[in-house]
Amino acid sequence: MASTSVRVDEETLATIRALSKSEKRSIGQVIAEAVKRYEDQKFWEEARKGYERLRADPVEWKAYWDELEEWDTLSNDGLENEEPYFTEEELQEMEQQDEVAARTA
Repeated sequence: MASTSVRVDEETLATIRALSKSEKRSIGQVIAEAVKRYEDQKFWEEARKGYERLRADPVEWKAYWDELEEWDTLSNDGLENEEPYFTEEELQEMEQQDEVAARTA
């Protein structure tokens, strides 16, 4: 594996070293995982923002759900008459959690 040097402040280096030692992993592994988690966080943050923009437009939000429903009927999976996986209350709770997460992100 190729290597390179990266400049970080002393406090950050101390934190990386402490994590490396406590987890018995290399500094490179700790940094790689941190970067991957940050990348994932940014991805989901952008996805959440996209849904917020979509929800802000009632016409587009309805069109989105209409299309999802159409695709659901096209799956021909035999589940058309199945009860929903989540109750209405659970869906509302999840939506509230999403809204809280979006405000704190």
